[in-house]
This record gives sequence, C-alpha cells and structure tokens, in this order.
Amino acid sequence: MASFLSNILPVWVVTSVGALVVGFMVSVDERVPSMVAVLAASVVVSFILQVAFYRPDALVSRLSVALTGSVLLTAVAAVVFQVLSVVD
Repeated sequence: MASFLSNILPVWVVTSVGALVVGFMVSVDERVPSMVAVLAASVVVSFILQVAFYRPDALVSRLSVALTGSVLLTAVAAVVFQVLSVVD
C-alpha cells in the first residue's frame, strides 16, 4: 500500500491537475498539444518517482499501473473536452 501512495497516486494527481488546467486555461484549438504535454509530464514524474523511491520488487508493474492510469485519465479528459467543444 505504501508503494501505491508514494509511486502511483502522485502521477495520477499530476495528470488530473494538468487536465484541469488544460480544460480551464487553454483554448479549444490548443488542447490536444497541451494534453500531450500533460501526458509527457506524467511519464517523466512516474520515472522520477520510481528512481527516487526505488524498490526492486514489482518495479515494472508499478510503472505500468501509473502510466496506464495516466493514459486513461488523459483519454477521459480528451473525450470530455471533445463533448464540451461540440456543445459550445
């Protein structure tokens, strides 16, 4: 449980906060490149956390769970942004 809180949850928080910032602060035309930047930042944060809190057991599974969650959060945010832009 400690590895989940220290390695995976912060990556998902970075992705969620980045998606919210993109949704509220970026124009509709610039959202896709901005979401790519958010996903790239979450990948970098994930690798940094894996190096900072290095535990040899289940390294690949922690990294894949963190990145899969980030990709899913980014995909959900992109779908929500697309629906909101059509409604607008």
